[in-house]
Amino acid sequence: MRKLLKNPTIKFLVVGALLYGAWLLVYYLLIKQFTNWDYLLNYNIVDLSQRIFSIFGTITFMDIESDHVVIVLEGSGRVGVWVGDECNGFKLFSIFSIFIVAFPGNWKTKLWFIPMGIFFIHLANIIRVMSLLLIDNAYPTSLDFNHLYTFTIFVYSIIFLLWMWWAKKFGNVKKN
Repeated sequence: MRKLLKNPTIKFLVVGALLYGAWLLVYYLLIKQFTNWDYLLNYNIVDLSQRIFSIFGTITFMDIESDHVVIVLEGSGRVGVWVGDECNGFKLFSIFSIFIVAFPGNWKTKLWFIPMGIFFIHLANIIRVMSLLLIDNAYPTSLDFNHLYTFTIFVYSIIFLLWMWWAKKFGNVKKN
């Protein structure tokens, strides 16, 4: 078993799986039960989207629907884009952080790179929500496709590129 764990790929996968399992336990047993972090993140995404839209003179409204926060384009006649716990990026922050923590490298770089990466993932999610709102207004029949595929690929690609950047620039992997 020790010999198997000396393989950097196996070690990365085992450490990543253990951290992800621990994260799920913490998320569902503590964070989800005893905090409103998901709701605050939902609200923050819509609030920042509104602020960015206002820079361009676009008026939007925010509506609170139980645990979702909705952003609606003024005069669109549409229901808007709902931001909920599954779409706020909180779980993506953890996946990204686990990738960086599980990969061999200097902890000093991990400690500044993880928050920077989370910032970029959050920014990508804000761009995603804003784009979905514009798509809902102009091409409502393509909203579901873009929500499920286009922007899922967009956000996960950003996570992958950030992780690859860190691994190549700061990761410590012996090259054979």
